[in-house]
Amino acid sequence: MSSTASNLVERIREWIAAEEFSAGERIGTERLLAEALQAPRSAIRAALAIMEASGEIHRSMGRSGGIFIPSRKIERQLDTIEGVPSMLRRQGMLSRTHVLEFTITIGSPLERRNLGLDEGDNVYRLVRLREADNVPLSVDTAVLPAKLYPRLTENDLTESLYETLAHRYNQRPVEADESIDVIAASATQASQLGIETGDPVFSIWRMTKSQSGAWMELANDIFRADRTRIQSRRHGGRWKHVPPQ
Repeated sequence: MSSTASNLVERIREWIAAEEFSAGERIGTERLLAEALQAPRSAIRAALAIMEASGEIHRSMGRSGGIFIPSRKIERQLDTIEGVPSMLRRQGMLSRTHVLEFTITIGSPLERRNLGLDEGDNVYRLVRLREADNVPLSVDTAVLPAKLYPRLTENDLTESLYETLAHRYNQRPVEADESIDVIAASATQASQLGIETGDPVFSIWRMTKSQSGAWMELANDIFRADRTRIQSRRHGGRWKHVPPQ
């Protein structure tokens, strides 16, 4: 990094601190910074690239784009079965849930196969928007066998679904198979999550089994990649040394 770029990065840091911006807040545009610091936009752009590479700021294109202070990342553990509200509380964050869709319908062939249902069996389809500290985090879609959860519509589905299923229906998650992909956000997902179409998101598919041995849930969670860190804890076990050939 040249001394000029280093000095400009430091000036931008001082300006951000003086303005007292919070995590997740939009701090403006290249043009605004250039005017505030009396520096060429090309130099501002280069300094911002350095700061973005180090995770100090985040830039987004489009009508609602600009320069943002990154929100704190949420750690999504792979070695536990945990609902989003519990996960956020454990990490000291405010959790909020909005129900976007809740319907009962005949299960599709894919849903029947994965949940062990018969043709014609009904499923609940529940879509919820999760917020962490009042900023969108994920859109979660859960497909649930209706026969396991009679009168589920009478429950408050802004609360933890796993806690509801355990307390009301004695179905506790004990095993989950998950697969994770990084995909480009669709227009609908981007609108729901407050990001741009095409931005990267984590797509997590999950099959959850209860203590009774029944498949209790088929789910697809879409997490903002800029707000989520996927974490796994592994323990040492038997290993075999393979000598080089």
